[in-house]
Amino acid sequence: MTRYLIHRPIAVCVVTLALAVLGILAFRQLPVSLLPDIPVPEITVQVSYPTASARELQRIIEQPLRNQLLQVNHLDDIESVTQNGLAVLTLRFDYGTNTRLAYLETNEKIDAILGQLPRDLERPKVIKAGAGDIPVFNLNVLPGLGYQGDFLALSEFCENVLKRRIEQLPDVALVDATGLAQPEAVVQVDPGKLASLGITEQQLTDVLKQANLQPGNFSVREGPYQYNIRFSSVLQTPQDVENIYISVGGSGTPLANAAQNDPRVSYFADNVLTAQETRAEAPRRLVALREIATVTLREQPLTGEYSFSRNESNSQKATSKRSVCLAIIKQSDAQLLHLRAELADLQTQFSKDYPQIDFALSQDQTELLDISVNNLISNLLTGALLTFGMIFFFMRDRRLPLLVGLVIPVSIAVTFLGFYLLGLSINIVSLAGLVLGMGEIVDSAIIILENIEEKREGGMPVEASCIAGTEEVIRPLFTSVLTNSAVFMPLLLLSGLAGALFFDQAVSVSLALGTSLLCSYTLVPVLYSLLYRQETGPKLTQSPTRFMRWLDTAYLTTFSLAFRFKRSLLVSLLLLLAGAGWMAVHIGKQGMPDVSRTELEVFIDWNEPLTVAENQRRTEQLSRQLAPAPEYVSMFTGQQQFILNRQLQQSQNKTLLSLQTASEQAYRRLSAQIMTLVRPQYPTAIVAVRPARNVFEQLFNTTEPTLRLKLYNTQGKQPVDPARMAGIEEKLTRSGLTTNPVGQENQLTVRIRTDKLLLYDVDESALIKKLKTVFNNNQVTNLQSEQRFIPLVLSEPTTPNGYSTWQQAFVNNRQKQSIPLRQLIEAIPQTDYSVFYADKEGAYVPFDFLIDSPLVRPVQQRVASFLQQEPGVLAGWSGQHFRDQTYLNELLGVVAVAILLLFCILTAQFESLQQPLIVLLIILLGVAGAIWSLFLAGESLNILSVIGMIVLIGLLDNDSILKLDTMNRSRDAMSLMDSIRSAGQRRLKSQVMTFLTTVLGLVPVLFSGGLGSELQQPLALSVIGGMCVGVLVSWTVIPVLYWWLYSRQASVLT
Repeated sequence: MTRYLIHRPIAVCVVTLALAVLGILAFRQLPVSLLPDIPVPEITVQVSYPTASARELQRIIEQPLRNQLLQVNHLDDIESVTQNGLAVLTLRFDYGTNTRLAYLETNEKIDAILGQLPRDLERPKVIKAGAGDIPVFNLNVLPGLGYQGDFLALSEFCENVLKRRIEQLPDVALVDATGLAQPEAVVQVDPGKLASLGITEQQLTDVLKQANLQPGNFSVREGPYQYNIRFSSVLQTPQDVENIYISVGGSGTPLANAAQNDPRVSYFADNVLTAQETRAEAPRRLVALREIATVTLREQPLTGEYSFSRNESNSQKATSKRSVCLAIIKQSDAQLLHLRAELADLQTQFSKDYPQIDFALSQDQTELLDISVNNLISNLLTGALLTFGMIFFFMRDRRLPLLVGLVIPVSIAVTFLGFYLLGLSINIVSLAGLVLGMGEIVDSAIIILENIEEKREGGMPVEASCIAGTEEVIRPLFTSVLTNSAVFMPLLLLSGLAGALFFDQAVSVSLALGTSLLCSYTLVPVLYSLLYRQETGPKLTQSPTRFMRWLDTAYLTTFSLAFRFKRSLLVSLLLLLAGAGWMAVHIGKQGMPDVSRTELEVFIDWNEPLTVAENQRRTEQLSRQLAPAPEYVSMFTGQQQFILNRQLQQSQNKTLLSLQTASEQAYRRLSAQIMTLVRPQYPTAIVAVRPARNVFEQLFNTTEPTLRLKLYNTQGKQPVDPARMAGIEEKLTRSGLTTNPVGQENQLTVRIRTDKLLLYDVDESALIKKLKTVFNNNQVTNLQSEQRFIPLVLSEPTTPNGYSTWQQAFVNNRQKQSIPLRQLIEAIPQTDYSVFYADKEGAYVPFDFLIDSPLVRPVQQRVASFLQQEPGVLAGWSGQHFRDQTYLNELLGVVAVAILLLFCILTAQFESLQQPLIVLLIILLGVAGAIWSLFLAGESLNILSVIGMIVLIGLLDNDSILKLDTMNRSRDAMSLMDSIRSAGQRRLKSQVMTFLTTVLGLVPVLFSGGLGSELQQPLALSVIGGMCVGVLVSWTVIPVLYWWLYSRQASVLT
């Protein structure tokens, strides 16, 4: 094959150039994102029932719905959170589950149980999760200095103009919005006029509903023609409502009787006729609604609010403004940086078109992407330049480094072509795979060139040297590339998203190594023959460089010391392994490595029944006390209107602050400062400080507490009684266990006194409607405006929502007599949970412990000891600690599978069971060196560091395979000791060059920032530490073990 290619240099060069150009074109078309577009096996079900309390909603809706959803196939876990008016159920499936089928099945289960749920319940929303659900930007729209309109007009403008213009961008999938003010039409009646005219609220309600009926379309035939007749009697504006007429009198309803029933008349007039007197029938007349009521358009009562503030002048007192937040969701294949440029142009256009409105971006995910991708690309280029420059220290002929350097861009370009064909994207994981493979890309070219040079120095002509030198090493090179790629395959056995996430890294490394091997096998010998075709004779042996002479001396010295002090070498190896074992036990362990952050979220549950206004006041007061002042503050107060953001489905006494800081130090200071500001003023508040949400946080849920205690009630389906739970919480505090307080709230339970209803002959439905009217919650119908439905609410004038309002109100009984509401109902104050939690096992009460992993076991023992005195209470445990342990245990199994796979490949290569054991021992010592480097650098044992060890397995076997193969081939021509020594010298240059190219390719990762580099730093430490130990072990342990193995065989044969 090599002979065929050498004779067709033009074809080889043209094909290589064509592939490189296609790779460059493919690179320009590849989507760019922070992480791979992974289907998240998670579905969220949102249940909205505004009129129900948290306990009622949990009992009559959430519990039967959760039991129904437990029957969905491949369900791994289910978590539900229920609060006043809202329940969110999160279904997590086994990874690999077809989420489309799971989505359909979830809807089928919901449809099957809807008949058992309340009739007025809105159908639950089913949302399929995805990595692209997180907004790439938040565009904040807030009134400027010259804005004259109200917030209702701004909200309508955002919803009907801005949102639609942004959604027209090709890379935008959806614009999700919150903070919008919603309008409602209010009919404020005059109770005195109603009573004087004898009109009841029920009659007024019926009139409004009848005036808004839609009879539909009718068809009328006239000869050969047919016409569609449409009735336009629907209500569209407040003026339409004011122009409604009501018929009064003329049907046996005397005006005096109406006045008698009005408390404002009958209680203070002396000349009111009694029921037994003869009364004249009032004349029939029409009354316009505007005569007895006023109809206005106003903002609906707030259940939540969004505010935004920027610190532009480095002041600590930036004023927040009520704003509208437009969250921009990208298409899955969008170019993020291109989308940011488009949105920046659109934002500039908005500022010119609407100067009275301010626009500001926040939660910009592209900044993280830009920093991470740019750092990784710079690491890639730096590693390539360092690798290219290092080659000059080993080769005197300046043409050879150019050949090696040519392999780097060609291999990377063809790798990007492979990305395009396989549907991969440019993200921090795939780029990190290229950075990891940078050092290995040139290995094949270096080894082939070294072997060609050796053949020429042995007297062969150029063409024969190219053929023989390439064919001689291609099989061990193919084996080494195969092992490097094969060690990544067990990573796909990881459960959950970790295995799927690092699929991109495995593919990128395998593509880079495969293309570099193909390029080295086809292009390098062809270009070498072209460069040296004028040289007909054998190549004169060149004197080695000064660096190579020093390296050769170091190798021979180390070689002789290893054979002279074999016992000392054995003791050193045992100490290395023993120290690594001790460090592996005591080193910190976690799932994903810690990364630097500059944006945090503060979740606060005030644990009090606050209004939205008071919640907003407290939140603003807290934000003004922060020092150093954040660059911007986004305040999500109360309920939000996002469709996809499941984290903001909160009640109106909760708030979420998103703070952007200038640096990692400011992030830590603010994180520590939040607790000290909230606790002294509001001791019952529940505060949680966590990193801001991005794709990485969503996929791996790094905000989960280290340990969560779940207390179940074994004596019923409802959670443990709140009073008893308060006692358990007190025991936890006395035991020295710091945890979050249980969220409870004071409530007013209204009980209707049925005996009084019967006594005063009051209809219960009339009583309930009167209560709704008093509290501005009596929706009669909807106004059908041009673009939306506006609720029409019946209300009384100047009735602030409060405890005393209903005590002063009256309701008519069936005889149209006014009865005080306070005589018919009873308000009972009580305390209950503000939020109800449940999982597959049932309802529970959670306690979160933010502790280090070594303290998990003692905490579990202390909790178990005092729970023995609490009959009927069962403890369950979950948290980040257990998930990390699962990941690490799986990774140990992955390492074992990788070693077993490597052993199978090596036995097939060497046709021996003994020589593969030498390679496995070298790998074990290299892994020990990786643990030493992690421990000394203060890193933890996590997914990335263990993946680095798996990568190390593939790297360490390269030199071992080539060295053992050289020993096996030269052992027949010379003595055992000479074959061992010469094999090491022959492979010395390529071994050290491979070591340096790998290390130099990873060194930039250790000294750069960004999420991509920080994620790969534990991996780089593992590889560099293991490679350093691997080189020394290769110089000493392999020769000694090979000599010990085959000298014994020789003595046995003798």
